[in-house]
Amino acid sequence: PCSAFTAAVSEHSLEVQGYLPERFGLARLKEVLNAIPGVTRLTTDVQQVSDDKCSVIESFAPYWSRNRQAGRATSIRMRATNAELTEGDSLIADITTPGYESYVHVDYHVLDGSVVHLVPSRRSRANQAPPNHTATIGTLAGWTISKPFGSELIVLLTTPVPLFDKLRPESESRSDYLRAVELRLREISAKYGQDRIAADFVQITTHARER
Repeated sequence: PCSAFTAAVSEHSLEVQGYLPERFGLARLKEVLNAIPGVTRLTTDVQQVSDDKCSVIESFAPYWSRNRQAGRATSIRMRATNAELTEGDSLIADITTPGYESYVHVDYHVLDGSVVHLVPSRRSRANQAPPNHTATIGTLAGWTISKPFGSELIVLLTTPVPLFDKLRPESESRSDYLRAVELRLREISAKYGQDRIAADFVQITTHARER
């Protein structure tokens, strides 16, 4: 629960990437993986997440894992160093899309249990992308960091058709949104195949500006 992993094996080496709940812990994960027969070298690139992010991780983990296993054609990276931002900073990210025409959805999952829709939104309506597209988001929309501060998730989701027929509210309950998204993704998967849906996460840390 509350995890998303990919693994690569080469002879006796095991490399694991992904997200892990803090309550399980990285030390315990390494202990479990090192106990696998035949593993003599373990490499991990795993971020720990708090319980408030579990619903997000669990909703998109299958699409994240498949995307990573396929070479991470769909990706999001923050411009800020180490994805750390301070109050008033601009939220700017670079995204790439898969090798087919897709629709781009970028959501900011806030500490207070809400989700803010960055793309598409009233500030950034266009979200249809050609194959293998690269773009920078946030430069024109003017998103800035404000409270609450802490560790938060931004999710990039690409789909072969729009998720919804009209714009969602700019901000809404995370639980309501995830229920709607999970239902819609099942419909899209049934019609177009799960391999046409991809997700990537980035965990950011925000801080109050010193007064």
